[in-house]
Amino acid sequence: MKTLFKLFVLVSISLTSLKAFTSEAKWTISGTVEEQQTKKTVAYATVALYSKKDATLITGVITNDEGIFLLDKVSEGDYYLTVSFMGYKDYTVETIVLKANERHIDLGTILLEHNLEALDEVVVTSKTKAIKHAVDKQVLSVSSNLLATGGTAVDALRLSPSIQIDSDNNVKLRGSTNFIILINGKPTTLSAQDVLKQTSANTIKNIEVITNPSVKYNAEGGAGIINIILKKGVVSGFNGIVNASVGTKDKYAGDVNINLNKEKVSYSFGTEWRDYSKTANNNYYRTLYNEDNTHFATMLQDRKFTESNLGFRFGLDYNPNEKTNLSYSFHTGYNKIDGQVLTNNSGYTVPESSEEHKYNPFYTTIKPTFFTNNLGLTRTLNESNDILSFNLYYSYIDYDFNNSQASYLTDENQIIIDPEPYRLDISNRNNSNDVRFDADYTNVVSEQSNLETGVSYHQYNRFLNFTYSEYDYDQNDWVNHPDYTGKYKFNEGVYAAYLNLNSSFWGLSTSFGLRMEYTDRVLRSKNTDDEYKYHKANFFPGVFLSKNLNDNANVKFALTNRINRPDEYYMNPYPEFQDDYFYSEGNPYLIPEIIRNYEFGYSYSKNQTSFAANLYYRTTKNKIEQKLTVEDDDKIHTIFHNDSGDKSIGTELMYNFNFNDWWSVNANTSLFYYDIWANIDGTKSSNNDFSWTSQVVNSVNLNNTSSLQVISYYASKTARSQGELSNYFFMDIALKKQFLDGKLSVNLQLKDVLQSLNYELYTNTANMNLVGDFNNESPILLLNVSYKLSNYKKKTKDVETEFDM
Repeated sequence: MKTLFKLFVLVSISLTSLKAFTSEAKWTISGTVEEQQTKKTVAYATVALYSKKDATLITGVITNDEGIFLLDKVSEGDYYLTVSFMGYKDYTVETIVLKANERHIDLGTILLEHNLEALDEVVVTSKTKAIKHAVDKQVLSVSSNLLATGGTAVDALRLSPSIQIDSDNNVKLRGSTNFIILINGKPTTLSAQDVLKQTSANTIKNIEVITNPSVKYNAEGGAGIINIILKKGVVSGFNGIVNASVGTKDKYAGDVNINLNKEKVSYSFGTEWRDYSKTANNNYYRTLYNEDNTHFATMLQDRKFTESNLGFRFGLDYNPNEKTNLSYSFHTGYNKIDGQVLTNNSGYTVPESSEEHKYNPFYTTIKPTFFTNNLGLTRTLNESNDILSFNLYYSYIDYDFNNSQASYLTDENQIIIDPEPYRLDISNRNNSNDVRFDADYTNVVSEQSNLETGVSYHQYNRFLNFTYSEYDYDQNDWVNHPDYTGKYKFNEGVYAAYLNLNSSFWGLSTSFGLRMEYTDRVLRSKNTDDEYKYHKANFFPGVFLSKNLNDNANVKFALTNRINRPDEYYMNPYPEFQDDYFYSEGNPYLIPEIIRNYEFGYSYSKNQTSFAANLYYRTTKNKIEQKLTVEDDDKIHTIFHNDSGDKSIGTELMYNFNFNDWWSVNANTSLFYYDIWANIDGTKSSNNDFSWTSQVVNSVNLNNTSSLQVISYYASKTARSQGELSNYFFMDIALKKQFLDGKLSVNLQLKDVLQSLNYELYTNTANMNLVGDFNNESPILLLNVSYKLSNYKKKTKDVETEFDM
């Protein structure tokens, strides 16, 4: 760590000395907004400046009483600017190029044209594109997704062509669950899936899907990064929003978000609560081929899982002067899952006629209670805008896990005839500490280039206490299994440093970087003193090229390496589940996956039409897969292993088009060829297939206060190392109505209208065929009510800006 810090200081000093003769001034952009017909000035119109490169919002203001706006302290670059106001059509200045020979840009008078259909209402009818395809990421507008209202970040992600979501709301990014989650660019303590399922969509402004992050980012997450941008108020004063949701079969949620903004300091407060139950019928059919007979087994499951969470957030941004920003955020709460799986098992053997019938109730409770702290400092060092930033992160999580199950003998009518069933209780009570420190420095070498460098330290410690207890009827008490009961510690340290050069020349925007991460990991059993160690340095190159072909079209190329480190649950040497047919455990010898990504992209946007196409190729080395084998006890044994790999090549196509002022369509398709192989106990198995997904989103403004959205989604069958997942289809519908000048809105959703979100999972080994038939609860009806709060007083009609809640 000391060596990395010294390297960071030396590089920073060296970079500063490179630019003794360079300095960069700031630009200003001004103009006046008027009505086209009357030439009267428009006060309180929203003016927003965006980066031409990646559509990032740079800054924004509201026109004064005379319709005048001024954007100051803008850096050199290519931008576009939008002007919007209620009752008028949006106005866009497509290209603004800030060059060294002109420090002030006067856009003159901007004339807004009346939107005649909206003049009789005081609500906003203009639509934000559901997906913006920036050069280095997809940006999903959550406010444009009616079906996300009252839901979670999982629902907000459904519009992305890079995202796949199964019936249990587990998210995949380009077919992989290995991605990391950031909130406002900062890490979080919970797992990626937990964060997405817990974060209310009502609190989210945008979601960024970054498939090829630069070397500045942590290399963890083979598929990329999903960055959740929470809503914040920018206009001085008080604003907020209150949401409440209710749905069929015990689905409830609510959240409150408040922002208080003053001249130099802003505060944000939030709380969210969710109690969401979901049912399913999952059935398994197994055929086991033994040397002298064949065994047929049927497992019929009734499932109910209830997710309940409660969270509180606090954020503070303080700007003592124009060059310094201090930020702090705090998040605490719990995320509880109560599961109930009731299984009726039956089986028989051919040629023998013996039959068995059992009833297996299974109950699970998982409850992590957590808090996180993020403290950040950003300082602009000089007139050239060199930036030095520090971020310190600490989280603690207290985790309770309990599985209780039993196995009763029954007759053929599933009536229990067993007075002393087999009973098993598995518990895991543990806690963790997570500390991260990042120091980053950006040196503006010239007007066309800057150099980024930094160091990072991440220390993760977890203590786990496993108890595997079986009920002994002779002792009339629970007895711990000596082989499966114990304590162990998982410690992992990651030390990193990076260097990245960003340049512009010959019309190209380029980024070349290298990141080094050293992993120091040990899993230690306190019962046996066994240690499982892993130490290795990995290097992660990053190359990014982009070029604007004209004002409307762009091409890009990216190459990145990523890593997936197995966590303590993949490596847990004790079993977490066991019944008459299944047995699962982790593998303490797992090593990280290494992923290489290549991507070529093209994007086009003009007026009301946008199109994007991405071609990608990804390979995985030391892939972590779960293999299924049948042991001597005829149980299906599942364990994670590294003796596998995969490759995929695919394309993502996205098209946005506004047919008119009231109807817009977003269509996207993902096509990919997937090849996966694995070595199962000395026998190599492989599978490959061409798969595709397609989604169409129709958004309709029924009138100035009502809108309708319909989503249709199809996924073809997908290859797995030991089988395949079948195709499936679903359709969702949402209707939104606004009242009280847009302050009150009511959203009604019907999910899986056709009751078609069901699928099959086929698994084949040398002596076994297993079919899983998954039937999910549907349709689901949800009602959400939202009310906006604000004390911001305007002198004209109310307008919702991009900076409001």
